[in-house]
Formats: sequence, C-alpha cells, structure tokens
Amino acid sequence: MAHQVDAAFGVVNIPNAVWIDENFDIVRPAEPAWPAPRATGVRSPLLDSDQARLAAIAGQATKIVSWTADEYGDAVRDWARNGAASHYVLPADDVLARSGRRDGNGSAAAAHFALAQHFERDGRHDRALPHFRAAHRLAPENWTYKRQAWSLTGPEGPLKRFWQGPQDGQEWEYDSDWLADIESSGAETYYRPTQL
Repeated sequence: MAHQVDAAFGVVNIPNAVWIDENFDIVRPAEPAWPAPRATGVRSPLLDSDQARLAAIAGQATKIVSWTADEYGDAVRDWARNGAASHYVLPADDVLARSGRRDGNGSAAAAHFALAQHFERDGRHDRALPHFRAAHRLAPENWTYKRQAWSLTGPEGPLKRFWQGPQDGQEWEYDSDWLADIESSGAETYYRPTQL
C-alpha cells in the first residue's frame, strides 16, 4: 500500500519492471513488463456486472499499445545470456532520459498520495479522499495512484470495484474511473512508449 517501489523507480502503471544488473545499476527504467499468459478458466467478477460496460472495457483494452509477453520474455532471456552486451541494455544517459523527471505537480501528487495513505491506514477514509483526488488531478498519468484509491471504494470486492467504477444508484467518490479515463486520454497512452 505504501508504493515505495513506485516512488523509488518511477512506476506509474502495472505490470512494470526495472532491470537492475549485478552491479546494482539500472539498465532499463520502469516500463511495461508482461509475464507469460496466465491460465484461463478463472471466473471474473466482471462477468456478473454490466455487460455493456464490460464490452467497453474490453474494447479499450484491445487498443492498449505495449510490447507482448513473448517480446518481453525474449528481451529478458537475451539480457540473461549476454549481460551488458545485450542490445536491450541501455546506456546510463538513455536510462535517465526514459525515466522522466518528477516536476512540481508530480512531487505535490506524491505528497498528497502519502497523506491519503496515512489517513486510509488510520481508518479515516473521509480525510483520505481529498488527498487521493488531488493526487489524481496533479498526476493524471499515474495509474497506480488511481487504482489504489478506486479499490477502496464501494460495497463490492476490490477487483469488481476497480473495474466497475460508478454504478447506477451508487455514489462514486472520484472524478474518474478506469473506463472514463482510458476513453478520455486514449488507450495508446496507457503505458509509456517502450522502445526495444
């Protein structure tokens, strides 16, 4: 819940990975990292929800641009075989350039998010809400901030709440939800662009 890895390495979405070599040097910054496809057959709580919303979510998900699990696996294996000679390993200047910089809004968002986390852990959700909202407003590209807050809202289980967002007859505590945000920003911006 503290998002310490996010803060240390600039993770703003999941799944993400950072490549750190045996000398503790970062050779690829935070970027989408896809595991092999998981087993199917698990019933999702989404299947019991609004089918139109589920269809809209699925439609947006198909537009998300990122490297595939196969491409990512090939890159990791190449790095394991070739170490620093792997063409996937980046020079330090490229790592810094791709990592991005935290501006004033990003720093303020991190502070609001930390306060929201503090209040939430203390059982004061009403005090956490304005800080979660501020973090979302100041760092709209940070999906980890949004997921954390959205998962704490509503009467259902966390996964169902996160994907569903606002429902008829239920109050939604935030200015956005996954589907509204992805439709607004465009699925192609969901992950930072990855250059292999």
